[in-house]
Amino acid sequence: MPRPQPSNRVYAELGVPLVIHAGGPTTNYGGSLMRPDTLAAMAEAGRAFVSVEALNRRIGAYIAEVTEAEAGMVVAGAAAGMVLSLAACVTGTDLAAIRRLPDTTGLKDEMVIQKIHRGPYSHMYGFTGARIVEIGNVSSCLPEELAAAMTDRTAAVAFLFAPGNPRGGLTLPQVADIAHARGVPVIVDAAMTVPPRENLTRFIRDGADLVTMSGGKVIRGPQATGLLYGRADLIEAAYLNSSPNHAIGRPSKVAKEEMVGLYAALRSYMDSDEDEMLREMGELVEIIVDDVGEIDGVRATVEFDDDRYFVPTAVVGFEADWEGPDAQTIGDALLAGEPPIYVRVDPARNLLEAYSANLQPGEPETIGRRLREVLTGDDG
Repeated sequence: MPRPQPSNRVYAELGVPLVIHAGGPTTNYGGSLMRPDTLAAMAEAGRAFVSVEALNRRIGAYIAEVTEAEAGMVVAGAAAGMVLSLAACVTGTDLAAIRRLPDTTGLKDEMVIQKIHRGPYSHMYGFTGARIVEIGNVSSCLPEELAAAMTDRTAAVAFLFAPGNPRGGLTLPQVADIAHARGVPVIVDAAMTVPPRENLTRFIRDGADLVTMSGGKVIRGPQATGLLYGRADLIEAAYLNSSPNHAIGRPSKVAKEEMVGLYAALRSYMDSDEDEMLREMGELVEIIVDDVGEIDGVRATVEFDDDRYFVPTAVVGFEADWEGPDAQTIGDALLAGEPPIYVRVDPARNLLEAYSANLQPGEPETIGRRLREVLTGDDG
């Protein structure tokens, strides 16, 4: 018998229904649940005043320590980190230039990116006022194309690491070698690349000058936080471009409580047994697979790899002779049910993906039961 979903006084008072979040630690349903020690640290931080800049710099030193970078800072999510990373490359520490953005007159105002790395967030680099220069095609990029695209107006070369992102282009070490030969920094968007924990240090070793990463996903910090780390001079420029300064990063403000929350969450993550965490996650999604894997025409497996599925994930697909509803219809039915269940839908491959990252005890049984009801038409 599935466990009843726990109640929540605040959301009940507001009349907002609770959702079982199996779509990965995505923003539209709240990221991840913070640990009790993170919540306690945030509450404690809210009871006093400090210099926000001094606090960020101290936590930034810890971020630098765990990432093996020269310096680091807390930002308002990985997307804010993308904006600040390019702003730092465009302005450096020139206060006049910083106060002028997004007016880039007289500054290096171009960013080069492989077309294969133009993800759903890459347009945010343009918030700085810089022009985005695409190179290569949708499946590949040549070293000669990168070298030819860089001019005296190139502020940075951007690189994307993301689950499911095609990997036919230039590698990060290749990009770094070519860009650094021209004195151009490389900025990396690696928002959802932890686990594995090794990725915290990998991109700096491979030649990145700045890396931005989410703090509100599997690290389980506050959803509106992220890490930005890399070269000390560029982090200093990013600080000057960010809140509380009157600069382009001012709208992306991070509260002192959120900074402390990220610090506490990152410490807990670094101290955790990652292998054990992933093993437990795998056991949760195995429950879903076992519930639906015997249905005729349905394929259900647990997937976990370094390409698309960064945590163990129940992937439900269909044989060619399947005559039931498609993945999108099933996903919509789950979200419209009671309780609402959010799973990721891949319409191009007609797949449902239930990620383990946010699943709580008892929820896999509920997902498996509801999914079976929808798949078999026995949901009345």
